[in-house]
Amino acid sequence: MKSALTDACTIKLQNFEGPFDLLFYLIEKNQIDIYDIPILEITEQYLDYLNAMQELDLDIASEFLVMAATLLHIKSRMLLPKRESLSEEEAESADPREELIIKLLEYKKYKEIAVELKNMEAFQSRIIKRNPEDLSFLKKEEFSITNLTLDDLMSTYLNIINAEKRVEPIHIVKRDLIPISRKIKDVFKYICSCSSIIKFSSLLKNIRSKAEKIVTFLAVLELIKMNKISAEQESIFGEITIYRKGGPHHESRGSYRNY
Repeated sequence: MKSALTDACTIKLQNFEGPFDLLFYLIEKNQIDIYDIPILEITEQYLDYLNAMQELDLDIASEFLVMAATLLHIKSRMLLPKRESLSEEEAESADPREELIIKLLEYKKYKEIAVELKNMEAFQSRIIKRNPEDLSFLKKEEFSITNLTLDDLMSTYLNIINAEKRVEPIHIVKRDLIPISRKIKDVFKYICSCSSIIKFSSLLKNIRSKAEKIVTFLAVLELIKMNKISAEQESIFGEITIYRKGGPHHESRGSYRNY
């Protein structure tokens, strides 16, 4: 068995804030079920701790001595023989450890809350927060919030949020900025300026808008329909060649496949 002094050094005396802190440490160290505490073993370890404190000339708080007396009292009651006349329910309710267990469970709950708050504090300490804006330059009559409660602010905020949820999204349809009539004139003018023969891809060379590309293709179809131009495509998905009707190159080509 380890000496009391060795045990005291092992469990770091200065870490315990009170008797329940020490008891809870002993329970966790020995992996004890808190609902079934072996009171004899725990009492011996607790008293060894107090003896170690005395050997190290440390002041023992009165609360530690009160807990020691409580453990010895429970230990003495546990050693007393049980009366056979007691029923099973009465025997369970007469467990001398019951009050201690309830207090330990309560202490455990608050200890876990303390750890959680400490973690939250550490997390918040890593966040750089913006300092509140200085509004001292405003006059009282310009910035006055009188007869306004937190409930009023919350109600106003919820009304705004609910109003935004009720608004249906509006799809804005943009008007075509390129009329097909103008595009027909531009395409035909371009064909005439290029010796009457062009590639359809040249019409799309400087066009980035998908809508304008579609309008350009429709303009070519309209010009074919108006018998102003003819078009030829030698292979599927191949380049489309466009000719102006009546141009010098149109007569020498003979007949073409028009689209």
